Amino acid sequence: MKSPLNQIPLVKALNYVRSVEKPKSVKIVSLSDAAGCILAESLYAKYSVPSAPLSAMDGFAVHAEDTKKTIITSFARVNTGNAIPEGFNAVLMVEDAEFTGDHPTEIRPAIELTPGDNVRPVGEDIFAGHIILPKGAVIRPLDIGSIAAYGITEVKVRSLTIGILPTGTELVSPGTVPKPGQLVESNSIMCAAYLREFGADVICYPPVIDDKELIRQAVQKALLECDLLLISAGSSAGTKDYTSTVLAELGDLKFHGIFLKPGKPVMLSVVSGKPVIGMPGYPISSQTVMRALVSELLASWGYPGPEKEYVDVVLGSTVKSKENLDEYFLYSVGVVNGKTVAIPHSKGSSVQMSGVRANAVIHVPSGCKGYAEGTVVSALLTVPKADIAKTFLIGGIYDTALFPLMEKTAEAGIRIRTGDFVEEEGIRLVQNGYCHAACINKGTPVPDGCIGRMCGSVQLVYKKDLANEFLRLVV
Repeated sequence: MKSPLNQIPLVKALNYVRSVEKPKSVKIVSLSDAAGCILAESLYAKYSVPSAPLSAMDGFAVHAEDTKKTIITSFARVNTGNAIPEGFNAVLMVEDAEFTGDHPTEIRPAIELTPGDNVRPVGEDIFAGHIILPKGAVIRPLDIGSIAAYGITEVKVRSLTIGILPTGTELVSPGTVPKPGQLVESNSIMCAAYLREFGADVICYPPVIDDKELIRQAVQKALLECDLLLISAGSSAGTKDYTSTVLAELGDLKFHGIFLKPGKPVMLSVVSGKPVIGMPGYPISSQTVMRALVSELLASWGYPGPEKEYVDVVLGSTVKSKENLDEYFLYSVGVVNGKTVAIPHSKGSSVQMSGVRANAVIHVPSGCKGYAEGTVVSALLTVPKADIAKTFLIGGIYDTALFPLMEKTAEAGIRIRTGDFVEEEGIRLVQNGYCHAACINKGTPVPDGCIGRMCGSVQLVYKKDLANEFLRLVV
C-alpha cells in the first residue's frame, strides 16, 4: 500500500529547487553555434582593433601643423579604413581640400586640423588583452561578429544536458493510433521543445514500462549523461507509480507533492548530486510543472529562457480556488472594444486542446480563494503580446461550423480562440463585453441588443456596436 503524498507549499518547493547546486559541465563550440550560450570563461581580445592608425574618412593624410599653411605638398591620398602612412597624424577630408586632378601634387586646406583629427587610433575599438565579455555572460547574436573580429573562432560555454524519461506500460509512440487503454507519449516532445528555448541540450529516452527495477536502471543510466533528469508519469500514488520509491532509494527525496493544481504529485530528488524531477503524466499538469518549477530551477542556474510577457486582463467570469493551493488556469485573452479581457477554459489536466486554444495562464496564489468577474489580474502570455490585438474571442458552443472561419481568419493573420463550451455562458460573455461573439444553436433566440448571423448550422451572435469589427472579419 503506497503512502499518501506529503504535500508542501509551492514557495517551499521553490526554495528546494533553487538550492540545487548548478552543474559545472562545459563544452567548446564554434562561434557560429554560440548564440544563446553562456560563457564558461571570459573572452579577451587577441589583438588591438585597429592595430594601426586608420583613416576615418576619404581624404588626405597630412601632418596637422601643415594645415595652417596655404599649400600642402607633403601628403598621401587615403580612403576610409586605410592605414595612415608614417609621418602623418591627421586626415584632411576631401571636401575640406582644394586640388586638381586625381593625383594632385599639392592641396589647399580649407580648415585647420589638430593631431588625431579623422584618424582611428590604435585600440579605438579594443586593445589586445582587454575583456570582450565576462564569464557568465550570454552570447547574443549581435555579439558574434565582434568576437570574431577580435580573433576568436571558438568559445568555452556552459553545457546543460537535460534528460526526459517517460514511464508507463500504456505508452505508444507518436504516429501510432492508440488502442483502448493506451496513450500516445507526447510529453517528451513538448518538454524538449520548451527546454531548448533555455539553450539546453535535450535527450529524450525511450519509454520504460511500469517496472521498478527497469525504472531504476534507466534513471541511473540517464544520470551518467545528464545534468538534470525529468521523469514523466509514475509520480502519483497508484499501485504502479514507482518513481517516488526509486528516487527515495537512489538519493535524497526532497519532497513528493505540492499544494499545486494542476501538478500536485510532482517530486524532487537529488541523486548523485544531480536533480531529478518526477512529473505527473497528464499533459496540462506537466506543462504547469515546467512553468512553475523547472523554469525556476533553470533560472537559478543562469538560464532564464525566453522573456516572460504579462498583460493585465479583466476576468469575464468568477474563478474559484482552494485557499491552500497555488492554482494555474488556462485562458483565452483578446481585446474587445478597447478592453483586454480573458475567458476561461476547461480545468481538466488531461484535456490537451485547452492548452492549444488558450493563449494565457492566470495564477491564483495560495491564500487567495479566487477572483470575481470583472477583477483585473495579471496573465502570463503564451504568445507574443502583439498577437493579443489580432485575437478574436468566441464563446458558447464549439461546433465544426467554426472550422472554415478559423482557417479563413488565420490566413488573414487573425486567430480565433474559443472559450467555455456552454451556450448560455457564451451569450452572457457577449452581452457583458467579454468576448467578440458567441456560437449558439440555430433555434436559440438572439438576445436584445445583439445581431445573429448564420454560420453553417449554427448562429454567431455579437453586439450591435461590434458589427463593423465582426463583419470585417467574416465577410
